Amino acid sequence: GSSISDSGLNLAELIVEAAAHMSKYGNLSRTDGHSKWFLQKTLSEHDRSMDHPWMKMIYSQSFSIKQYAAWLARNLAIFKALEEKLEPIQEPVALVHDACLLRTKSLEIDLARLLGSSWRGEVDAMCTASAATNAYLASLDADLMSSDGQYLLLAHHFLQYNAVLSGGSYLGAMVSQKLCVPHGAPGIQFYAFDGVDSGKESARVQKYLKDFDKIPTSNEERDKMLVAMKRIYEETEALMTEVFEINPVEGSDYKSAKDGTANEGPPQACPEQLQLNLNELQAYTGEDGGRILLSISKELLDVSMGRELYGSGGGYSLLAGHDVSRCLATMSLDPEHLDDLRWTPDCAEDAETLNAWRQKLKEKYPVAGKLVGDSSTIGSEGLRKRPTANVQVPPKPAQAASEGDGQKCPISGKEGTCPMASIMGIGAKPSKDSTVSSGSTTENGKTTGFMAGKSLVASVEKKNSSEDSFLYRICPLHWDDNTIKMVVVVAACSWLSGIFVGWNLRKMMM
Repeated sequence: GSSISDSGLNLAELIVEAAAHMSKYGNLSRTDGHSKWFLQKTLSEHDRSMDHPWMKMIYSQSFSIKQYAAWLARNLAIFKALEEKLEPIQEPVALVHDACLLRTKSLEIDLARLLGSSWRGEVDAMCTASAATNAYLASLDADLMSSDGQYLLLAHHFLQYNAVLSGGSYLGAMVSQKLCVPHGAPGIQFYAFDGVDSGKESARVQKYLKDFDKIPTSNEERDKMLVAMKRIYEETEALMTEVFEINPVEGSDYKSAKDGTANEGPPQACPEQLQLNLNELQAYTGEDGGRILLSISKELLDVSMGRELYGSGGGYSLLAGHDVSRCLATMSLDPEHLDDLRWTPDCAEDAETLNAWRQKLKEKYPVAGKLVGDSSTIGSEGLRKRPTANVQVPPKPAQAASEGDGQKCPISGKEGTCPMASIMGIGAKPSKDSTVSSGSTTENGKTTGFMAGKSLVASVEKKNSSEDSFLYRICPLHWDDNTIKMVVVVAACSWLSGIFVGWNLRKMMM
């Protein structure tokens, strides 16, 4: 929902879904920026809101339609008032705001679908009777009328919009399943943003936080914003309590709902405790269905159960196979902060945040061993420097090599075993051993060296241009199983239709 914890997953979920009850705001902030400071200072308030009974009902999909409509009605009152106060847009809010964030219209569409043509009267009645809604609106008015009104308005903007933006992916999915309505359709448009693809919300949140960190703010203004943020959390919890009490049902905490398991305490450590250095750790990224490990404070955790998040193509694949201590402690997304074993917390806030992340991650994922080695492979800026390695590609079996190694397809020009080459008498060429430098190579030939995968810089090897050519595609050698099946079916259908047409023509001629 709005209000901060409607996101259920808020910002830190965008770095590591694993921190079940941990403040989900923690992961997209920039080092030493305002966002990092605010997220650390409000971490306990956010954790508490995420454990609220109403949030647990959303996680477990045990809420009633009446409750959900009441929750949206309260959010509509808040966002409508907030967006009215944004006009005309002024600094500093103007530096982070854009029209795609506005929620009023989406909320109205959702409520019209849930409550029918009389929705406006019902929503007005709900909000008028809601003491928590009236208290929030009164605080918003008071904030705007103060001498620091625009900065306090920024505090509301920061929490409310980022909450829905970052939490929309997960909470939208929960509501979608409950209502049997596609994500973003009327009824759950609250969680869909124009111009932001589903699953790509983290990029928009990151942009927000980068812009937020550029806003000049004095210590006095920052302190007042923090007081306002803590109060906003309290008022949001009051809103949730009202909605929960409409039909109180026990729900599930975030961890249990995400895993589909009961919360039975921390998982048992893996039977085999590994000792890996940084280079060895990087091999555990889940390729080909393998294990996925990450390290925090030099302790290895097996996050394979979160493969859809940490595996190849997952939203948080950048963490797989790395030590993430500095990133989580400082709430930074900078790639050079991965694998920084020389880093130590330079303030109490960083130390507390690192310890909180470590505890929360261990509540979800089993300990798999220790990260060993010193910091000699770490550059002065934290980016790991690794020696160039030449890794021999495993040789092919002798039989396979003799049968087709070096043959060239006469149609596509692709080298390899090609039946067309055999038919046309093109001889085999001697094969040459090859080496791959700078990183390891998997069986499918993909480089897994640091900064070589999409998890950090979206750097991927380019496909052979011949694979995109028309000749390559029509060569039978390169057809996959589905293509072959399709061709067989088409051929069979053509043969049968030919028999049928021929038979009928024969009858007509006779």
